Amino acid sequence: MIRVAVVDDDRLAPAGIRALLAGQPDIEVCAVHTTLAGHLAAAVEADVVLLDLLLQDGVAPARNIAALVRAGRTVLVMSVHADHREVWAAMQAGACGYLVKDDDPDQLADAIRTVHAGAVAITPELAFVISLSPPVLSPTEHQVLLLRSRGHTYEAIAHRLNVDKSTVATLLRRAGEKFARRAADTAVDSAAGTLSQPSTTSKARTASARHRIP
Repeated sequence: MIRVAVVDDDRLAPAGIRALLAGQPDIEVCAVHTTLAGHLAAAVEADVVLLDLLLQDGVAPARNIAALVRAGRTVLVMSVHADHREVWAAMQAGACGYLVKDDDPDQLADAIRTVHAGAVAITPELAFVISLSPPVLSPTEHQVLLLRSRGHTYEAIAHRLNVDKSTVATLLRRAGEKFARRAADTAVDSAAGTLSQPSTTSKARTASARHRIP
């Protein structure tokens, strides 16, 4: 069972998250807090922390993420924002994944399982926006990702490209698989670089390298 703690000061959001995860036999919401300080003080034994990016605590999001990482938490960020600078800053601060709150609800459970397994969880649309070295995509995959990253719905993209909505979903899935392979390759390269460093290399640096977006 994957134990999930939610840190979100929108009092309606945790109820929605509980409802989305209620049908997942391997995931349970074990705690809900409206502040990061409250979560850390409770010393909850959670496998994954779902963190709202913009808590109204006056603290920079990257600092909140870093505080959770220092406490040994696996952090999955959720936000209403998909600005590439915020996504990049969150991932660099140590978050293992980033979801936009209006993403497909099914992606939440998949993302929780992904970060719990030690991998990066990020939609291909966001990966496309922030990637410094994207994989080779077909022209249609590239176009679908570009439109999706600009906020177009599946229906709007399908209409614009004169294809079925299922085709849009397939193109996004194939692009996501390519980004996942690129992320895995980058993780291997990062690990190799870590092994070549002196033995004083910190565990935190190793974790950061493992979760770095390509």
